[in-house]
Amino acid sequence: MIFLIIGISKKFSANDFAVVIVSFTVAFSTNSIYTRYVYENIVSYNGINGSFSGIITDYDVYDGDKANYIIKGKINNRRTAKISVFCDNIGADYGDGVNIENCTFSIIKGDYLFDSKSYYKSQRVFLNAEKCGNITLEKRDSHKIRNFLANYKAKIISDFRIKLGDECGGILSGMVFGEKGFIGDNLKNSLYRTGIGHVMAVSGLHISVMAFAMMSVLNFLKINKFLCFVLVNILMIAMTVMADCPVSAIRAVIMLDMSFSARLFLRQNDTFNSLAIAVLLICLENPYVIYSSGFWLSVSGTFGIGVFAPYMVKNIDDSTYFGKLLKLFLAMLCTTLAVMPVSMMYFSEISLISPFSNMLIIPLCSVCMILGMLYTVTFGLLPVLQSAGGIIKIIIFISEKISESEFCSISVKNGISAKIAVICMFGVMLVKVCLENRRITAFAVAFSVSSTFMASSFLRNAQRKIFTVAVLGSGTNAVSVVSYRGENYIFDLSGHYKSAEYAEKYVAENGIRAVDFISLEKNANALYSAYKEKFAFREVREWYTAHDISGFSGGNSVIFGTDGYLIENSRYKIRYADRTLDIVHGDSEMMISSAKGGISEKNALSVYYGNIPEKSDMICDGKSIYLDNKSNIFYQYSGMNNFIVEISDDGTFKIKNLK
Repeated sequence: MIFLIIGISKKFSANDFAVVIVSFTVAFSTNSIYTRYVYENIVSYNGINGSFSGIITDYDVYDGDKANYIIKGKINNRRTAKISVFCDNIGADYGDGVNIENCTFSIIKGDYLFDSKSYYKSQRVFLNAEKCGNITLEKRDSHKIRNFLANYKAKIISDFRIKLGDECGGILSGMVFGEKGFIGDNLKNSLYRTGIGHVMAVSGLHISVMAFAMMSVLNFLKINKFLCFVLVNILMIAMTVMADCPVSAIRAVIMLDMSFSARLFLRQNDTFNSLAIAVLLICLENPYVIYSSGFWLSVSGTFGIGVFAPYMVKNIDDSTYFGKLLKLFLAMLCTTLAVMPVSMMYFSEISLISPFSNMLIIPLCSVCMILGMLYTVTFGLLPVLQSAGGIIKIIIFISEKISESEFCSISVKNGISAKIAVICMFGVMLVKVCLENRRITAFAVAFSVSSTFMASSFLRNAQRKIFTVAVLGSGTNAVSVVSYRGENYIFDLSGHYKSAEYAEKYVAENGIRAVDFISLEKNANALYSAYKEKFAFREVREWYTAHDISGFSGGNSVIFGTDGYLIENSRYKIRYADRTLDIVHGDSEMMISSAKGGISEKNALSVYYGNIPEKSDMICDGKSIYLDNKSNIFYQYSGMNNFIVEISDDGTFKIKNLK
């Protein structure tokens, strides 16, 4: 409708209307048909027992001899589908056959830490296979090229880590193959806070740098242009396959092919048209790719650097050195702004200094990529790794120094702030299309950015004035974050090994820079290390523990023993003892306790973590939340986790699920 209004006012041609209407009709129809006849038929098997047989299309191996397999085949020899199976490592390779005699199919569900539902949905994987019976493997040796590339990738990554060390080798593995699993969390956070985290995922930048580097070498050697086109495509496809075919790399390959083929056939290439064609082709092949964060980041980033930035900086004089720097900086700024709405949708923090860091550090990263690629394509014969390692050490040093500043990034609430940013983005588009004036468009961009940040700051400050209790964790485990007017306390109740990850994500989303204390009781020694690592960029003023922590360093330590402790002031009172949290704020009372302790009748709201005993007579009274999903008609509030409770002075509670 917006397009029709603009088109009529701007007097677009009939061909313009026809192209857009046909594209919209094809896109809408493709998605609707796929949902009706593929997605809905597959998810109809949710909760049903059955069998599955197929071939391995993807897999990840984890510590503890576990693995997650993506298998394409048939449910009960009838319905074609791709499913996810987490089980013991069976030693399967790409293309091997797998038969599951008996299992229960369930819809993949997202979690507060990781939205696995959207991630797998973008790959057309809609079901998990759980409670699997006998799993048999049939070695077929059918995907020889892909298995060769996977094994070769593993060998090169091993070389990187052995010759450069885990830290530098891990970063080079990310730059060349998009493999981030060998990079420590603190280092990874430094890179993202600095604004160069995108170099750790194989994207258009990687493919473009490698393709143009190889094209330059082939042109220097005066190789036939058609043979150059073929050789560059072989390189791009091989790198894409070794990086497990990310959508950003596929988008880059399509657009680069258009650019290179335009030269072959003496046609003019247009970035905006190439991007639109690439998006259309990708979405027609997989309508659910729109659920992928990588897809949106790749498209918005390409639009920013290839369309928005050239338009905005077109009239800037770059005849002087200062002019060139200014033009480059503004181009990086435009790219950052184009990606910002998408970043706010998917991340809890966004970098404020990425235009500067991309100017300073990305050229160094590009050199490292080329050196790593040269080592890869020459089978390790070129002695270039030490040079790459030296540059990476410089990148690490700069990133860590920059990320230590609290002004290098800003926390954003994923919900309302992201929606405001998207609305502002559409407003800027309308201004540009209707007025075709760069100055006014630049003013609209500045107004939109300032409005978004002001709204985000307002929401953050408004939230701080509300007494909030967050209950976080996986399943029946619980870690609680209590916040009110700049005072923040973390209580690790169940001692789960992932509690630190849940707590860190929550404080990052809410812009919490300092925590008054972190309270640990169960598994305190192991959890202390986890929290120290996750909260490396945040101030933890005190540590409350039931006993001494081995290896304790930094901050103050309070040992509360078996009696627990009390936090009390004129606004609230918090009592912790025996892994039970009692909270009083105004006329409101709330308790978080283990389900083994039985139900309490004195609190206005109770939250019970842990599994409910089988013979328990606990019955939901309408004011209790159970993290256990025990199958009982009385437990209508069961199976909840990752939510916040906003407590008012008058004794009322507002419960919000976290996404």
